[in-house]
Parts: sequence; C-alpha cells; structure tokens
Amino acid sequence: MFKKFKTREIVITGLLLALELILQILGNYMQVGPANINLSLIPVILAAVLAGPISGAILGFFNGVITFFSPSTIALFMPVSLLGTVITVMLKVTLGGFIAGLAFNLLKKKNQTLALIVASLIVPLVNTGLFIVGSLIFFIPLLESFVEPNYPNIYAVLFFGFIYINFFIEVGTSVVLAPVLGNILLKREQRTA
Repeated sequence: MFKKFKTREIVITGLLLALELILQILGNYMQVGPANINLSLIPVILAAVLAGPISGAILGFFNGVITFFSPSTIALFMPVSLLGTVITVMLKVTLGGFIAGLAFNLLKKKNQTLALIVASLIVPLVNTGLFIVGSLIFFIPLLESFVEPNYPNIYAVLFFGFIYINFFIEVGTSVVLAPVLGNILLKREQRTA
C-alpha cells in the first residue's frame, strides 16, 4: 500500500486532479435549489479505485484546499474558527479518499462492482460525517446564528440547512457515476494489460 508511486499512478492522479479542479469550479455554478452540485468527489473516488488509497487521499487533500478557499468557506466558517476550518475542510475528503481506496482494494477480488459501489459510498459518507463532527466541535456559534422558526435548533440548521439536499446529490451522483466510470476504466485497463 505504501510502495512508491509508479508512473501509471502518477499519471492517473495528475489527470484526475485536473478533472477535479474543473468539476469543483463548475460546481460553484451548478445548483439545485440552495445546494451546489458537487461532482468533484467523483475524481477522488476514481483515484482511490484506479491508483489506490494514497492517490485517493491526495485528490481528497486538494479537494480540501480548493474548498478552503471557496467564498462560502471564507465567509461562513473562517470567521468562527480558522483552526476548525482547516481541520474540518482538509480532513474530510482526504480521509474519505484514503478509506475508499482501502475498501476497494479489500473487496475487489471478491466482487469488483460491489467494491466500486462501496468506495463510491464511502467518500460522500466520510465527507458529510466529518463535516457534521467538525461543525459540532468548531462551529456551534455559526449554527446558532441560523436558528429561527424554520430551523428551531442547531441540529435542524446543520441537517436541513447545510447537509440535507447536498448530501443526497453527492451520494446519488457518486453512486451512479463513479461505479460506471470506474468499471469502464478498469475493464479497459485489463484489456490493455
């Protein structure tokens, strides 16, 4: 797992990083209601599947860097806790990409399709789970500032204000697109090997 990167893994990581940057920028402009459509998790999943856990973590880390400098992060989260923002934003997708790569490697010999689906679920679940934990540790004042009749407590703000729609879009797009693309790329790679 911690072997040196081969040329193939470096190329895959670089290409998927470029795709991730494009998708993250486009995601700022694609919305369903108040939620942005975050397609940038798909390259993280594909990196974890095609090049391993380290590649998934690298793409997850860069996802965090871009998210850290996004306007909503700067406006909402940084003023409340800079350290909390760094920890939450940098850890959530980095760890998700790493765990997805481990899970895929563990399951791929038994059932490649199942391994792809599990890896595709892990990234958005870890991403959202660590966002929840980080919010409850570092951003209670921010959550309290949104409490109103529609959101009567911080948990309602967190789940229905910040997570609800975005989470289902992330899971849906990840579980539909990443396994299909991953299967195509893995089969192509097996034919050329």
